[in-house]
Amino acid sequence: MQTFLARLQHFFKPGLIIILSLVVSGCMQEQDPRTQLEKIQAAGKLHIKTIYGPANYYIEGNKPAGLEYELLKQFSDYLGVELIIHPYHSLKSMLEAKSTKKKPFALSAAGLTRTKKRLTEYRMGPSYYEVKQLLIYRKGSLRPRNLQQIVDPIYVVKSSSHEEYVQKLQRENPELNITYKTFPDEEILFSNLEAGNIKLAIADDTSLSQHQYYYPHLNKAFVLENELDVVWLMNKNDDDSLASAVLAFFTLQQISGKMEQLQEKYFGHIDTFDFVDTRTFLRRVDSQLPKYEPLFRQYAGQLDWRLLAAVSYQESHWNPKAKSPTGVRGMMMLTWPTAREFGVTSRIDAEQSVRAGSAYLAKLINRLPDTISEHEKPWFALAAYNIGYSHLIDARKITEKLGGNENSWTEVKDIIPLLQQRKWYKYTRFGYARGNEAVKYVSNIRKYYDSLRWFDEQINLTEQVARDVGFKLSTRTEQRLVIAELN
Repeated sequence: MQTFLARLQHFFKPGLIIILSLVVSGCMQEQDPRTQLEKIQAAGKLHIKTIYGPANYYIEGNKPAGLEYELLKQFSDYLGVELIIHPYHSLKSMLEAKSTKKKPFALSAAGLTRTKKRLTEYRMGPSYYEVKQLLIYRKGSLRPRNLQQIVDPIYVVKSSSHEEYVQKLQRENPELNITYKTFPDEEILFSNLEAGNIKLAIADDTSLSQHQYYYPHLNKAFVLENELDVVWLMNKNDDDSLASAVLAFFTLQQISGKMEQLQEKYFGHIDTFDFVDTRTFLRRVDSQLPKYEPLFRQYAGQLDWRLLAAVSYQESHWNPKAKSPTGVRGMMMLTWPTAREFGVTSRIDAEQSVRAGSAYLAKLINRLPDTISEHEKPWFALAAYNIGYSHLIDARKITEKLGGNENSWTEVKDIIPLLQQRKWYKYTRFGYARGNEAVKYVSNIRKYYDSLRWFDEQINLTEQVARDVGFKLSTRTEQRLVIAELN
């Protein structure tokens, strides 16, 4: 090789010789023949980019959670490697983050929709659920009914598919005179819309539904686009190995029903929104919850205290003296047999009621078979809390007879209402039950529970900020105001 280069010196300038030397030596180096998937499996780690959010990734009780996180964890297990999450605070910063030796990103997963622009920049996995793109306004303000009625600036998340959509509107419909501005993330976007600082925004229907329970003035104006595919984004290259693994994984997810279970877990209870109920709930979070939160924390046991508080709100609106027409009473609306079983002498004593209600719910959860996943057991148990364990068993048996999965809340909750139809309950052991009420009961509790978890996480942050500056936040209203101000 040196002889060859020495001969070249007679014909080329020294600078060019240096360049040729680098080219030749580079060609001499052996290329890594392994595919991208083989490299990931050899390293034993799957590096993923995502953003913080209720449907993506967040920390709850020192454990990671979120639909994207759980899906990615299942994918890393499928590949037999460790999942390494790299969360970002904004979509823009996530998309702009480049791979390095320490962070060899395999893909981006953050509820991202397929768009024309992204198709030119990324390789995309299969669609695993669909969303609608909505124009959102603040309830109480003027609601646009179509694009022609939009006069105020539209706010979107920077670098989102919604920004692409508005840019497309501007190009294709200049007569509409549409303008837009951006925020770095949805939390800031929604909090400003709730506070009345802005008038219009664009977001997906799933995001709106998840945020309405703590930003109740957010409301849909109209649908901009239907059936948008949510996908994972991968780098464009000639290596199909990772994309093929992603396709195979999602195929198994659909066949096994795991994808449906995940969607139910995160989106199955957010299909309806009651503005008046939510406003009442938020007021009582401020006025009533502080009185009883210590009791929920004290007697939660194996339960999340916020789930126990959500059950109590659904039962009594945190009223110790509540009474129903059927005779159940107190904070947890206990029957006399249940109260006596757990040593309650007065059902209108808040402490006794919370203690017994918690113990009873825990008993129902523990009674359920291990074939039901841990994260779905509470929903089955709550249905049993409402209509009785025996009726729940009847519903699971009907589900099985109809060829469904009796261990899936998604499927069983569709069967429970059949218990009020004679053609079904006449074949069950325990007969008629108010199935529709039970399903609504569980759905309501899940919504209250989600709201309490969000408030608890936000309040922990704002209280830390307040302590740092020597300020005391005395009410939940003050805490919510600080949250909005920080956002």
